Amino acid sequence: MAFKSSNMSCPDAEREALLRFAGAGFSSWEGKNCCKWEGVECNDRTGHVVHLDLQWRGIVSNRIDPSLLRLKQLSYLDLSNNYFGSISIPPWIGSFKNLNYLNLSHSNFYGMVPDQLGNLSRLQILDLSDNLLTLSNANWLSRLTSLLHIDMSSFMIDDASNWLQALNMLPLVQDIRLQFCSFGNFPQSLPHVNFTSLSLLDLSYASFYDYSNNSEVNPSLPDWLFRITSLQYLYLTFSGFTELIPSAIGSLASLKVLQLEYVILDAGIPSSLSNLCELRTLDLSYSTINSQLDALEASFSGCLKNSLQELYLSLTSLSGNLPDWIGDLNNLNILDLSFNSLSGSIPTSFCKLSTLQMLYLHKNKLNGTVSECLGNLSEVKSLDLSSNSLVGVISEYHFSNLTELDYMDLNSNSLVLNLTYNWVPPFQLDYLDFGGCKLGPQFPSWLQTQKSLASLDLSSTGISDSVPNWFWNSMTNLFTVYLANNELGGVIPNLIQFRDDTDLFIDLSSNFFEGPVPRFPSNTAQLDLSSNSFMGPIPDDIFQLMPNLSALLLSRNRINGRIPMSICSSQLISRSISDNNLSGELPNCQNNTQLEVLDLSNNNLSGGIPEWLCESPQFQSLHLRGNSLSGELPPSLKTCKSLDTLDLGGNMFTGRIPIWLGELSSLKILSLKSNKFVGRIPTELSNLTALQILDLSNNNLSGPIPISFGNFMSMRTPLTNIGFILNNSVYNYEENMILDIKGREDRYGNNLLSQITILDLSRNSLSGRIPDEITNLLGLLILDLSSNDLMGQVPSNIGNMMQLESLNLSRNKLSGAIPSSLSNLSFLDFLDLSYNNFSGIIPTGKQMDTFPDPNIYVGNQYLCGFPLSVRCTSNAGQAEGPTIGQLSRTPPTVNGRAGSDVSKKADENRKEILLLCLITIAGFAVGFWTIIGVLLVRKTCRVWWFQYVDSLYDSLYVTARVYFARLTKKM
Repeated sequence: MAFKSSNMSCPDAEREALLRFAGAGFSSWEGKNCCKWEGVECNDRTGHVVHLDLQWRGIVSNRIDPSLLRLKQLSYLDLSNNYFGSISIPPWIGSFKNLNYLNLSHSNFYGMVPDQLGNLSRLQILDLSDNLLTLSNANWLSRLTSLLHIDMSSFMIDDASNWLQALNMLPLVQDIRLQFCSFGNFPQSLPHVNFTSLSLLDLSYASFYDYSNNSEVNPSLPDWLFRITSLQYLYLTFSGFTELIPSAIGSLASLKVLQLEYVILDAGIPSSLSNLCELRTLDLSYSTINSQLDALEASFSGCLKNSLQELYLSLTSLSGNLPDWIGDLNNLNILDLSFNSLSGSIPTSFCKLSTLQMLYLHKNKLNGTVSECLGNLSEVKSLDLSSNSLVGVISEYHFSNLTELDYMDLNSNSLVLNLTYNWVPPFQLDYLDFGGCKLGPQFPSWLQTQKSLASLDLSSTGISDSVPNWFWNSMTNLFTVYLANNELGGVIPNLIQFRDDTDLFIDLSSNFFEGPVPRFPSNTAQLDLSSNSFMGPIPDDIFQLMPNLSALLLSRNRINGRIPMSICSSQLISRSISDNNLSGELPNCQNNTQLEVLDLSNNNLSGGIPEWLCESPQFQSLHLRGNSLSGELPPSLKTCKSLDTLDLGGNMFTGRIPIWLGELSSLKILSLKSNKFVGRIPTELSNLTALQILDLSNNNLSGPIPISFGNFMSMRTPLTNIGFILNNSVYNYEENMILDIKGREDRYGNNLLSQITILDLSRNSLSGRIPDEITNLLGLLILDLSSNDLMGQVPSNIGNMMQLESLNLSRNKLSGAIPSSLSNLSFLDFLDLSYNNFSGIIPTGKQMDTFPDPNIYVGNQYLCGFPLSVRCTSNAGQAEGPTIGQLSRTPPTVNGRAGSDVSKKADENRKEILLLCLITIAGFAVGFWTIIGVLLVRKTCRVWWFQYVDSLYDSLYVTARVYFARLTKKM
């Protein structure tokens, strides 16, 4: 028996050995009696050290002092979870003859395992896992005849062809763990299976290689595995085997747990599985079954339906309706069918699962109603039906017997919760999510009964009420509160009493709360008050009162005043105060090294961009659009190496676009629209290989479009990895921007932004030709080059840009024929070629036939054909008469001489029209000033003229009165 003895003292030699091993590393080792030291235990009779547990002691060393060999009676040695600098396991460890426990896991040992470990004949537990060790010869393993448990996870077992035979010679071994092992030779046969005591085999994440061909292979499960009749626990998650559930699985009669996550089960689940009468847990989560759930009935029949307690089939590509046979799994405790494509209603047969404790059906396509009989599942603790299309009414009767329920999630359904506001539930919940269901209009008073409630989501539940004071003052266990997207109103009090021993996450966005910006508890970590009616300035002390605040969203309120200086001392990662009435300059902060998102767009801020913004290496998103900021872009911005979004549109920035913007390699969105930038567009912008949106519109830019713009890598191919604009997600902040697309401005959220590619250079003074290289942007969706001075022909291969949805080339000086390849753009639904010098026949067929509006061609004098009313003559493609929106522009030559003839006729017509206009204007001027001039110069003429007008008025008045009087008499 070994324990820390208060009576016996360890021998001096052993104390000195321990001190020499530890060096100056263990300050807690004090005093002469080492039996009282932490991690040291001695024999209570002899005082010899028998137990040494030094796991997680922070040892960092490139050697293990052999002085430990003086501990002759050592039976327990644990050096796990330390760092031994990639040294080999010392061979002298094999000299501890009494050792029965050895743990060297997670300690950065490297190289071959020494054969001397085979001398530890009394060893019962050996853990060498999660190092960088290689097994080349396994003979030493066969000598560990007392071994019960062995863990060699993460080993490279490349050349050791005898590892299986060596393990097979261990008569007492019960537990073999080989997770993450790399096998160069995995035996498919074993003449004699000697694993009579083996109960656990773990081959999870195992990989197999053919080193002769330097390739990965996928062997089938070996036959010998199914002859281990004592096996109770089999783990094959993410292993490289094929046919992971062969029919031979039915021979493992003792099997209790079968785990097969992240594998491909194209061969299906054999019916022999139903013979496993001891199987308690079956976990096939994240595997590919690709089957209708109803088709698996045979596999879950037999004695399995009476033994199975836990069934995990999450994310397994199951489809079809929920079958009735699930209700026959008599002893089921846990059922997880989440993240599949199951449809229909929840069958009433589920109500027979009287032992069920956890039911997970979320993220499916269930579209029926929820039966009231589910309320009879009195053992259920967790119920998750979220993210389906369930309909109908949920009444109090549904919950009548759910006395054990502590987790309920009905989010994202079309359910109507018919619960009276003063209902008394039979359960005590820790987690409640009714988001997206119809609960209102009254705020549920029954929440007062849920004293254990820690997380609450009532967002988008149709509540139109004020939040009662008891909610703010008595829900003292809450740390997650989501009440967004309702019609909640009133003033939020400053004294709020939620949970105070952990971070608070509060979302009250998109409601009608009003009054000054409230102060929340000091442990508030993330706070979203956006889209309300808060007004007044941001309190100066708000950031001192909430020192742990990492995310603050106050967008779309009526907040005014300056940004308080206290924001500089906060720990905010995300700050979004857009769409308010903030004024003044941005504060001059220092050492702000945690900022990731800053959105101050659409305010009245002035001044320039401060240099401190890029002090944070994680700074990802900067939105300052729609303010009155001015000056040149500061060079400090080029240190924002992690910046994904830079939106500076709608300000008064001046100067040239800096060439160092091309060094911000992470940029996905760059908007400098509606400023006062001048000069040429720097070619260095084409170095932004991740760029999806480039908007330089409405500036004073000149010169040609850079040829290198055809090199934007993210625009050259269609987007496939659609996800998030920001490389690292920031709590509750959704990247958004206002974009001008297809002639209208709209706000686009993160999901749409991640799917859009835009090149907008419109409303500048760019000149020259449209580079042919632009047509290399095969993934571009929006191209707007309108309102410039571009000339020449449109590149003929523009039809290769098959993803284009919007093309605007209007108000330029482009000429020649409209490329017929435009007909190939099958996604194109916005086209504007107006006010150019295009000529010839408008292309027809395919997509071009979907544009019947002639206004998209207005201002092109020599176009003809559909949809214009102007016919084309012969084969020359000439307009038979003037088209709509004629401009006084000289058209390009059409088919040589023909174009010249048309030009001469047009000149003659223009001269005649001009002469007629001049004569009309001259006649009007002469007549007008002849009369007016005389009246201005001669006073007698003016007097005569006004007298004549007065007499004429009197005469007409008298005549009219007499006429109406006679007419009245006759009637």
